[in-house]
Amino acid sequence: NPLQSGLYIQAENILFESDIFDQEFQVSEYKDVPVFFLSGNRSQLPYDPFAASFFLVSRYEEYMPFIADEHNRFPARESFMFKQKVLHKPLVNIYARHLEEILLEFYPTLEITRPQYRFINSIDIDNAYAYLGKGIFRTLGGFVKNLAELNMEEVRERFRTLFGLQKDPFETFEWQLELQEKYDYNTIYFVLFARLAQFDRSLSMHSPRLHRYIKSINDFCQVGLHPSYRSNEDVKIMEEELLGLERVLNIDITRSRQHFLKLKFPETYRNLLKLEITDDYSMGFAAETGFRAGICTPFRFYDLEMEVETPLTVHPFPFMDGTFIYYKQTLPDIALKEITDYIKTYREYGGEFIPIWHNRIFSEKLEEWEGWNNVFEEMVKAAV
Repeated sequence: NPLQSGLYIQAENILFESDIFDQEFQVSEYKDVPVFFLSGNRSQLPYDPFAASFFLVSRYEEYMPFIADEHNRFPARESFMFKQKVLHKPLVNIYARHLEEILLEFYPTLEITRPQYRFINSIDIDNAYAYLGKGIFRTLGGFVKNLAELNMEEVRERFRTLFGLQKDPFETFEWQLELQEKYDYNTIYFVLFARLAQFDRSLSMHSPRLHRYIKSINDFCQVGLHPSYRSNEDVKIMEEELLGLERVLNIDITRSRQHFLKLKFPETYRNLLKLEITDDYSMGFAAETGFRAGICTPFRFYDLEMEVETPLTVHPFPFMDGTFIYYKQTLPDIALKEITDYIKTYREYGGEFIPIWHNRIFSEKLEEWEGWNNVFEEMVKAAV
């Protein structure tokens, strides 16, 4: 029985269970947000915020059977947050505010420290160059493809780049660095350092040009591993990529983001732990913007099957450029409005705002990439 004069929140069973099974719960509304794991009348809150937060942050639903997308990923449409139409809300942080409010009602002198907002930019380098460093066979294949398509503009650009008459279109690092110095923020670059494969189309991991490029980035910014598409199914491949990148830079790499955001629970994070990765930045959806784990602050990965909190820190992201450009075909000005709304949310709840961009987008080489440089700079202005 609850104490007559104390704060009482009714506990739900999920926090005391050791098995993983399909949770059945009703959803209600409290202060304009959906709540679940509902409590009885004696509880000071109409739901258990600890159980609800644990369900979301542990990614409990991703241990259940689901209909995967074309890349065998857990899709947004399968998630509780999507079905409740609240992907854009950090429910866990909102639940924490509910708890804070009720605590202060009972204990007005209680001092509560809120997390501080911070902005960290992140850029994925899936392909460092459009034309350079591809090797003779890929280069000739590119020329043949362009000629077959009668794309003479591409032929000219490829020729001029290869003969040093112009910069490679994807060489946008100087522009990125200028903005970084102008607005004073930090960037993490996640580098694809892999063998050539269907979905891994970067330069060879043995390419001296790629090595020079990565070293130049490391002189000014932090570098993390972008584990290849293939490595998600084979930790030995991921280890080869990690050790190779570490040898090039002569540093320990402790950060990662999965290529194609291929994140499988709990295997992907267990593999990262085996390789002593301490921070991962893959927690988000490809096809939708929003909070996959319902939270805008970093958290430790809890392995549900092993029932253990791990040392791996998970850093959620709210969107990537490709979500707007490819999945949702959002116009740049419309996307900027959504991005600034996310930044306001992060500021309100003391979140860690880490968007995903790709170096090739800044080239504005393709029609669908035009206008996104301005979106990026306006985002930075709002975020710093």
